[in-house]
Amino acid sequence: MIMAAALCTALATGCGSFKRVSSENDRLRARVMELQQQNLDFTNRTAELEARLLRAVNNSDVAQDVRDATPHVATLSIDAISHVRDDNGDGRPDTLMLYVTPSDGLGRFVQMVGDLSVHTAMLPTDSDAVTIGRIRLGPRELRDAYRSTFLGTHYTITMPISVPDDSHPTGFTVKAEFLDGYDGRRVTDQRELSLVLDP
Repeated sequence: MIMAAALCTALATGCGSFKRVSSENDRLRARVMELQQQNLDFTNRTAELEARLLRAVNNSDVAQDVRDATPHVATLSIDAISHVRDDNGDGRPDTLMLYVTPSDGLGRFVQMVGDLSVHTAMLPTDSDAVTIGRIRLGPRELRDAYRSTFLGTHYTITMPISVPDDSHPTGFTVKAEFLDGYDGRRVTDQRELSLVLDP
C-alpha cells in the first residue's frame, strides 16, 4: 500500500515536471523563431542600406542604358474596388479605403518613392465643392502602405472622411497625386466613387 502511494506520488511529480519542461521548450522554440526572424529583418535591411550607399557613390558612373532601363512611375490608377466604410456604426460613411496602383511606362507595377496626396470632395451641381477628406503620405508612410495580396499588388490608404450631416450625396470625387521624390515629377489620377455603404 505504501509502495503504491509512493509510486503514484512519483508519477504525479514526474507528470508535473514533464509539463513544465514541455512548456519551457515551447517558449524557447518560439523565442528562437522570433530571433531568427529579427536576424532576417536585420540582414535584409543591411543589404538595402548597402545598395543605397553604393548607388549614391556610383550614381555618376551609371551607364546610360541602365538609366534608360530604370522604371519610373508613369501613371497612377485609383482602383475601382476602393470603397467607403462606416467604422463607428452610425450608418454614415466615415472612412475611405483607397487602393492605388502605380505603373511604369510599360504598364507594369512599380513601387513609388516620394509623397502621395489624396483629396476627396463632393461636387454638387447646385453649389460649390465640399471637401470631405484630405491626407498626405510622406516617403516612409507611403512605403508602409505597400501591399501584395490575392487582390494584387497596390498601395492601401485608409483615410477618414467627414460627410456633412445635412447632405445626402450618393457619390464623391477622389484625386490622388504622386510627387516623385527623385525628380519632382507629378503623376495624378481622379475617380468618381460611391458614398453608398456596402450592406
